[in-house]
Amino acid sequence: MTFRKKTVIRADKPPKEPRKYIDLNDYQFSDEPGAGTSVKIGELQKFEEIPQFNEIVLNGDVLILDYGSVQSDELQLRRIVSELKRAATDNGGDVVALGNRYLIVTPRGMKIDRNKIRVSQTF
Repeated sequence: MTFRKKTVIRADKPPKEPRKYIDLNDYQFSDEPGAGTSVKIGELQKFEEIPQFNEIVLNGDVLILDYGSVQSDELQLRRIVSELKRAATDNGGDVVALGNRYLIVTPRGMKIDRNKIRVSQTF
């Protein structure tokens, strides 16, 4: 034996309209603080682009830099990494490699912990 839900249509209530979604990006709230630090993603093609990427970090943003296109040129890659490290150290930031393709560069006052966090799954 199966049960079916009985559909009741009431004449005294109009049918519900579908819910409308509000895009909160369209509204500005007076007590909302602006985003202080952003994470920017860049792709490095040559050594001469380093000053533009350093400017992003000097403005207080975190930079994830894809250096895959210069990865095969070891001399150029060493120059790039040493220049980024020098600029980050001079400004109180930090640089760390993430895998074999990315560098993370942080602004003043933000250090990167090199210890991996491992969470055991015990339920």
